Amino acid sequence: MKYSAAFLPFEIHIIDIQKKVWYAYPKEMEVVLMRILLKILLFPITLMVSIILLVCQFFCVFSSMLLSILAFFLFALGFAAMVFLGEMEEGLKAMFIAYLISPYGIPMLAAWLLGTMGGINERLKSI
Repeated sequence: MKYSAAFLPFEIHIIDIQKKVWYAYPKEMEVVLMRILLKILLFPITLMVSIILLVCQFFCVFSSMLLSILAFFLFALGFAAMVFLGEMEEGLKAMFIAYLISPYGIPMLAAWLLGTMGGINERLKSI
């Protein structure tokens, strides 16, 4: 068989990956058994957290839609109070409340919290 000149200076060595060090094998078995036991023990917890997260995500999306409409009307009311009635303080209060219930206020905080809890749930599942 003829080989290219690029392969001539190299030697091929086959490494036996299956050969394990005698003291490492029992330790790996202990880790595998502990992981299986932890998965069995944590399954009900991860199942409950997953269901709670799905319900909370539904409420978050639904309430965000409704609060967006309410925030628009509250902002319009605050703007009208500032322009037509000259009530700057009351208009700013209404606009601040509109900002809090808009998708960038409290619903964004709830979405962040749901994302964090989802990350924790995924970490529990990956054990």
